[in-house]
Amino acid sequence: MIPRCFVRPEEWAKTEIRLPPADSHHFIHVLRLSAGSRIVVCDGQGGESLCEVRGGGGSELVVRVIERRVRSSSSSVSFSLIQAIPKGARMEWILEKAAELGVWSVFPIMTERGVVRLEGTRAAGRRERWQRVVTEAAKQCRTAWIPRVEAIEELKDLLGRSLPFEALLVGSLEPAAAPLKQAIQEMKGKGVRSVALIIGPEGDLTAEELDASMKAGARAVSFGERVLRVETAAIYGLSVLAHEFGVG
Repeated sequence: MIPRCFVRPEEWAKTEIRLPPADSHHFIHVLRLSAGSRIVVCDGQGGESLCEVRGGGGSELVVRVIERRVRSSSSSVSFSLIQAIPKGARMEWILEKAAELGVWSVFPIMTERGVVRLEGTRAAGRRERWQRVVTEAAKQCRTAWIPRVEAIEELKDLLGRSLPFEALLVGSLEPAAAPLKQAIQEMKGKGVRSVALIIGPEGDLTAEELDASMKAGARAVSFGERVLRVETAAIYGLSVLAHEFGVG
């Protein structure tokens, strides 16, 4: 199996590509690649290049592009996750699985009942770490796209501005919430091309947060009679979306 890595789009467009130090180290010292070896270099936006190792200097490997192509997405709808940050390492697990399922972007949010509060340099550092998590997951599942991890913010701030989605769903325990698959069928009937799913924290969103979500255009959806853990709800919701719309 040909190894893969990602570079910035402007680097990917060159005929000779200098790989990042971490990937170069892995290819040289772990995979033992040498001149003439083949790798696939992606730009994270659908572009793939079959490349041949030319050499390198110091800790950086240089490859020559042999064949370049841009993959078209097989998914009819792009879907994003708006995720309340859970305690511990569960956020990284959610991000990894979300990338594998084909999510296009993740919006980490803080909510009233959420116990994780991140601001300033801590928030920026955590976002950088989470972006590395989704990048590694994209490598493992051999996709040409890297999901974008957006800046951490309060749910109320996110809902207070115009969102780039045609449809917005919010996981809810309310009795009046529509079954998820019913909501998806209705979206299909309307030809929706982009959808975001809000998953609240342990203890769920407050009534005020749910109301704000609805006022922002969200549709409350149910995942069934069982009360799911945060990470289970996120992956269940994304899995159903991926199944119904296809993973690109």
